[in-house]
Formats: sequence, structure tokens, C-alpha cells
Amino acid sequence: RQRIGNFERIPDHAVALINPDSGILAPDSVSAPAAYPGVYKSVFRRAQKHDLRLYGYVPTGYFNHGCVKAGKCQTWERIEAQVKTYFDVMPGLAGIFFDETAPADYSCDAYGAEYEKLRHLVAKYRPGGRIIFNVGMPDTCAVAAAKPGEMIVLFENDGAHYVDDYAKIKAATDLAHRDGVLVWHIVNNIPTEAQFRTAARAAAVYAPDYFYVIDVSGDWQAGFDTYGDLPSYWKAEVKALDGDR
Repeated sequence: RQRIGNFERIPDHAVALINPDSGILAPDSVSAPAAYPGVYKSVFRRAQKHDLRLYGYVPTGYFNHGCVKAGKCQTWERIEAQVKTYFDVMPGLAGIFFDETAPADYSCDAYGAEYEKLRHLVAKYRPGGRIIFNVGMPDTCAVAAAKPGEMIVLFENDGAHYVDDYAKIKAATDLAHRDGVLVWHIVNNIPTEAQFRTAARAAAVYAPDYFYVIDVSGDWQAGFDTYGDLPSYWKAEVKALDGDR
């Protein structure tokens, strides 16, 4: 309920994710939804009124499709079932946010086929549906596999890396923009408003299309509830970024 309540604090014209339980399916299921979709009716009513673009969260397993294990692997059967179920029960979605879309066993050549298969699943159940790929790092190989009009998360890490990895972040972001691909940067583990403002100044140089800063560590496997709540300085963040939306 707290998380649904936080939805009321999202500003107009923003992008937001729907994520009942690491996807819309119950753990290990390829048919049963994790939550009764009726609880989201008010969310979609507000989204329509305030021009919010909602995406369904789908984990993809870092290109590993031999099993179903959180943060490790996801079968193609389950990924497809997630996409289908989202569009069946939440027709107001703009598209799908595919998480874990960088290979655990790195290969630049692997991106093309993986993204094309994920793209096909969205087109199968929602022709014209939008896509966000969460790579989480500034990878030009991932950018090359994305298509114009799609969005790609090219940074999901802490504030120190957001400064130290300048050359890679800037190069990948600029390449995406040249290719007509939208860019999202997510900076975590920023505990204070002052540190948020430092990250925002860096973002002004990188010029991502979307930017989100949170105060919790991104290490969910260590028990951090990274995206369980809005940052403590949320009002200041919205105000600071309002002119860029």
C-alpha cells in the first residue's frame, strides 16, 4: 500500500515501472499472476490523467535461459509468459522494461540476437509497444543492438562511478542519441540532498533523457530494498529536474 501511495507523488509526464513481484507472475510460475491486477486500477487512472508512461518489469536472466532463478537466469518460456500476462491484465501499459539485459558471460556479439528476441515478444502481444532495456552500464555494444525510439539504461550504479566512468558514460550516451535511442541513467546510494545535486550536475553534462537518483544501495542481493521507496529528498529531486522534463 505504501508503494501504491508513492505513485501519487510521481510528477506528470514521467516514466514509471509496474513490478508486483520481480515481474507479474508468481515465483516459478508461467501462468499465475503474482498480484490481483485490480489493485492497480487507480494507478492506471492517474497515469492516463497525468500523462505517465507505465512499463511492466520483466527480469531476463543476463542472457542465461537455462533455469528460473532470481538474479541468475530466466527461461524464455517464463519471459514470454511475463510479457503476455502484463498485456493481458494491464492493457494500459506503454510497454515492457526488460531488466538484466547484459550478458553475464560477456560477449559484444550476443546483444543483437537477444534484443531481437525480446523485441519480438513485445510485438507479438502488443504491436507498437515500447521497450526499455536495462543494461546498467555504459556499453556501446548494447547501444548498437538497440533501435531508434527504444530506451536503454546505460548507468545503474553509485555516485562515485557516475563521476569516475565519465568517458565511457559520455561516449555511450552520445552514441545512443546519435542513433535515436533514448537514454536513462539511474544513480543509487546517494544518501543526501547535497550529494544528489552533485550527481545532477554530472547528469547535466551527460544529458540523459531520463534521470533518477535514489538514496539506497543498489546491492539488492545484500538485502537492500533499492526501489522499495522514493528517496528522502524526493521533493527536491522533482523540483531540481522539473525544468528538464
